[in-house]
Amino acid sequence: MTITSFYLIGKAGDVLIEKHHRSPLPRSVLDPLQEEITKASRHEDVPSVVSGPKHYLINILRENIFYVGVCPSEVPPLFVIELLRRIVSIFENYLGTAPKEKLVRREAVLLYQLLEEVVDNGFPLTTEPNVLEALIMKPTVLNMALRGVGRKKTVEDTLPSGQLSATHWRKSNVKYSTNECFIDVEEHVSAIVSRSGNPVTASAKGKVICRCHLSGMPDCTLSFADGGRCLDDISLHPCVRIARWQNERIMSFIPPDGKFELAGYRVYNVPTLPFNIRGMVNYKQAGGGRIEIDISPKGAVVCDNVELAVEFPKAVNGVTVNTSFGNWSFEELTKTLRWTIRKLPERETQTLRGSVSLAVSEAIPDGNPTIQANFRVQGATASGLKVKELIIYNEKYRAYKGVKYVSMADDYQVRM
Repeated sequence: MTITSFYLIGKAGDVLIEKHHRSPLPRSVLDPLQEEITKASRHEDVPSVVSGPKHYLINILRENIFYVGVCPSEVPPLFVIELLRRIVSIFENYLGTAPKEKLVRREAVLLYQLLEEVVDNGFPLTTEPNVLEALIMKPTVLNMALRGVGRKKTVEDTLPSGQLSATHWRKSNVKYSTNECFIDVEEHVSAIVSRSGNPVTASAKGKVICRCHLSGMPDCTLSFADGGRCLDDISLHPCVRIARWQNERIMSFIPPDGKFELAGYRVYNVPTLPFNIRGMVNYKQAGGGRIEIDISPKGAVVCDNVELAVEFPKAVNGVTVNTSFGNWSFEELTKTLRWTIRKLPERETQTLRGSVSLAVSEAIPDGNPTIQANFRVQGATASGLKVKELIIYNEKYRAYKGVKYVSMADDYQVRM
């Protein structure tokens, strides 16, 4: 896999960053991608692979910024997409937030330094965040102060210790006064729910994130309550011993230092959804109609940051509603009704009732809109995945351990 150039393209189509690993390419190489961006009604509709006269432009979209890898020959697209995702993750780790245009322009020098280390001559080289942190200084207040007095360099001259060993993802001689290892299980749920409340399709995309601050060279094992049988597709960090996972369904690994993604997975059949949502729109009244939405959590789950959005057709002139809980708003420009609930009360049904007015001389719209739901559920996963135990070997100290579960909406639609 050879990637000759990287580009970061902003919302307006201007190039924010360009990095060439071989001979420089003219910016006209991006013309086929710019044409696709212009044609697409939304940036999300731009194809991930765009073919040019002599190059392939493989891209991903994050925060209205296109990350583009230019390949001179045909390559497996998923390899390039995974590298681009890893680059975005590294940028987030260094900047502390998702990179946006203003931040990218301000920290351009740092991002160029990172791209120089991540890819060498068109091939992936260093993609572990903890190894990069030993090479390139993070822009923290303490590091800036140390650099100001000459105690620390922006870029180190030598490779970090352990880089050339079998466990190149972990530094040697790591020491902490307090040893801890925490596991975060995060899932993004996509579903289409029928009018009756039954799921037509329901799937989840998740990841197991490990925040490890352990001294020495620990060896860890992570096991799941059901052996991880609910996981249909799984991608493992290079530190995980694949043979033991395949034979025993146990993740055995020597962890990198710091925060890293231990595994990513998909679940194609989610057994239960976090709550019930039912809605109805009736246009039979002259000049308008009625709208009703009910939402209730299933069991004692903690749902927060709940938002239900209904995009009406252009024939709708306005919406007036009353809610039993939360706030609502109607955007005239996009004809979108939004119902937001900061924290959904447990075991209670919340309601939205109101009227919909149509513009003068407008016909009754065909069909009903859908409800687009966003939410965050603490302490549970949609797939039912649960960690059984985390064991740390090869070290005598007692470490603090913990597990956190979070489920969020990805593309969650409810038919009305």
